[in-house]
Amino acid sequence: MTEDLLAPLRADPERAGVFLDFDGTLSHIVHRPSEARPIEGASDVLDGLAAHYRVVAIVSGRSAAELLEWLGTGVEIWGTHGAERTDHGRVLLSDRAAPYAPLMAAVKEEAVERLDRLSLEGVVLEDKGVMLGLHFRAARDVDEARARLDELAEELARRHGLWRAGGRLAYELRPPIELTKEAVVLDRTRALGLAAACFMGDDVVDIPAFDALDALAEEGVAGVRIGVDSDEAPPELLARADVVVSGPEGALELLRHLIP
Repeated sequence: MTEDLLAPLRADPERAGVFLDFDGTLSHIVHRPSEARPIEGASDVLDGLAAHYRVVAIVSGRSAAELLEWLGTGVEIWGTHGAERTDHGRVLLSDRAAPYAPLMAAVKEEAVERLDRLSLEGVVLEDKGVMLGLHFRAARDVDEARARLDELAEELARRHGLWRAGGRLAYELRPPIELTKEAVVLDRTRALGLAAACFMGDDVVDIPAFDALDALAEEGVAGVRIGVDSDEAPPELLARADVVVSGPEGALELLRHLIP
């Protein structure tokens, strides 16, 4: 069954695209985001895919600079949900995101000051350039951290006109522009004239990329939604998936099958 679903990708790799999340997909989930790394063999598999497919792209909420350091220049990297991209080893802000860099720098300073006053042990502020992540996975009291950071994120978003989002044990503050994995998958698939595309992810923020494949299917593009299962995988993502694999190791095994 899985081989049948993957057949449109393998049939014509020059007109096919492989889009991937990073955390929980190519890397195990860790308490501190800075400690994540690709699992063993991931870089080799990505290089193998890139040698055959029209595009292999990492589409992640992480900063593009981190992903570039860990994965190199062999694949496209779209960081902070498409606010950043890599180009020949350089990290560039998108035209839509660049005007908000000064605002987000000011919001970061305020968030640092407020977090110092809250004294929530184990909470991590992740600076993503034009986005901020408030992580509480490693908090001493997760429930307290969740509630206090929810209030802080709501206040900062309202006062500065930002958008907020929530993923796995984290809140995110974004500039008020459309920056989603859905937009990246749609834009790149259409720009390259792909006939087939897949997206592989493990979290609620990956569901919009599945939505992109639904929209592309109406345009005649064959799509495959691949869910990565774990103890924390959201049921709604797994329900939408055409194929479900177990953890990053299962993800890597499926990706090996895509290499001609």
